[in-house]
Amino acid sequence: MRELRCGVAGLNRGRQFVELLEGHPQCRVTAVCDSDPKRLAGFSGMATHTDFDAFLSEGLDVVAVITPGPCHADQSIRALDAGAHVLCETPCVYSVAEAKDVVAAARRAGRSFMLAEDYLWRGWVEGLKAKADDGAFGRIVYAEGDYTHDCRDSMLADEAGFVPYASRRQRPGAARTWRADLPPITYCSHTLGPLLAIMDDRVVSAVGLSTGTHTAPDLGAIDLEAALLETAEGAIIRLTNGFAVASPMATYHNLVGTAGSARITNDGRQSARWYSEAVVPGMGGWEDMPGDMLTRGDGRDQVAVMVDEFIASVLEDRPPPVDAHRSMDFVLPGIVAHESAQQGGVKLPVPDSRNWEGP
Repeated sequence: MRELRCGVAGLNRGRQFVELLEGHPQCRVTAVCDSDPKRLAGFSGMATHTDFDAFLSEGLDVVAVITPGPCHADQSIRALDAGAHVLCETPCVYSVAEAKDVVAAARRAGRSFMLAEDYLWRGWVEGLKAKADDGAFGRIVYAEGDYTHDCRDSMLADEAGFVPYASRRQRPGAARTWRADLPPITYCSHTLGPLLAIMDDRVVSAVGLSTGTHTAPDLGAIDLEAALLETAEGAIIRLTNGFAVASPMATYHNLVGTAGSARITNDGRQSARWYSEAVVPGMGGWEDMPGDMLTRGDGRDQVAVMVDEFIASVLEDRPPPVDAHRSMDFVLPGIVAHESAQQGGVKLPVPDSRNWEGP
């Protein structure tokens, strides 16, 4: 039985990926990497590295890039060039130029690149996708996605770790983290990914607006950004993302079609409602979505399923469920929307990475 040599870079959230890969019968985690040597403790039987190139020298078949966002594109390209298949945390790129470089590296190496967007494997996404494919919503003409999450407490750090925003004056040596610099709409795959998966569509143009910096002016972090997107099938998608706002974590997804609609809100308690005059003619209005549309039938964790499906694609020598191009479909609209916001809200085209293919 073939066994894949796997490596995980980034041992904060990446610890979950170590456990999942180690638990796979055809995977063995042979190396881990983190720039903080304290995080390397406890990984017995694995090579441990603080240097990413030394980590890649371990001859890895699969690399999970779960490091801070600004590292993702560069480290993914280096891992692909080293001959590894890459599963990369979101956002996988920060610019169109980085996206072109990642797609070119995957093509050049003949290896798979996949965005680790685990929301795609949530039960309600798969449930609504099945209903959409059956015609429950008719033609989906409009969709919305909102993701607000007060992350100010992870925007400063010192040697002891993250500094709570309210305690910043007591720890004056703290430095801004990459999260403070992140344009919020570029972190759009949690909202946009599920919508595009259900709609089987991609974005072709974007308009963006930004609130600027008001909640945490001393950090310089953008409060919130919004985008209005046009899809290839002529639908409209509205997105909002905000991480320096006085709002505990909450997500909202909305689909509006010619024959039905669905709304899913999660603000600590999940509310999922739907309406379909196509599949359920007797519906008199909004109804709670049944349980079999909300949860995975196998009861498995969404991240575990995502990892297993990526590994299966590598073992079977086939494209991953979210290939390099589909990965870019989920992140490029946010990048272009941020560019639009910087230009005062002009409408900009969203490139299709499939057109970047070389000979």
